[in-house]
Amino acid sequence: MNIIFDLCGPIIKIDITLIDKKLQSYGVKYEQPYLELYRAGLTKQFEAAQLTPAAFADAARRTLAADFTNEQLWEAWNSLVVKYEPTHVETVRRLRDRGFRTYILSNSDVVNAEFFRDDLNRRAGFDFAGSCFNEVMFSCQFGCRKPSPEIFQKVLERHHLHASETLFVDDCEKHCLGAASVGLQTHWLHSGETIENLGI
Repeated sequence: MNIIFDLCGPIIKIDITLIDKKLQSYGVKYEQPYLELYRAGLTKQFEAAQLTPAAFADAARRTLAADFTNEQLWEAWNSLVVKYEPTHVETVRRLRDRGFRTYILSNSDVVNAEFFRDDLNRRAGFDFAGSCFNEVMFSCQFGCRKPSPEIFQKVLERHHLHASETLFVDDCEKHCLGAASVGLQTHWLHSGETIENLGI
């Protein structure tokens, strides 16, 4: 059996308003700057590797009408992690000990992807990403994002997985629907539910 976890929600907790606060401290006047970038389609393009970091930064400055530096933008962009649950390490380890192949699939751009991997390991105190998962995968590697069926099909092919033998766990319903469309089993984590509640 194989299990593919989303990262943000099931494994770590994030808060987009932390990005907003950082950007506002750099002169952005919008109340919800991240939402402005999302509405402009920039975050989705960045997560699907359709924009380089430099192009995304330039577009973000134009959209938000502010003159922050690239370094300030990345500092804000990587400020969103608020919580890491040590119990999740033990849950994934237990699944691995029972013979499950475990993966992470996250909608993340190249900047967040590098930060997330390092932050996971720093908070765990060991190579959590490398030793507890067969692979930690990000949408920027595939050129497409969840909930597109394409990204799930690419993951199955990449690791030679059978959809019927693979469980996808996410806290977003539409992502689960995308996974189900290619035959994956799914578990939609509702509010307050954690990966410890999977019953596996």
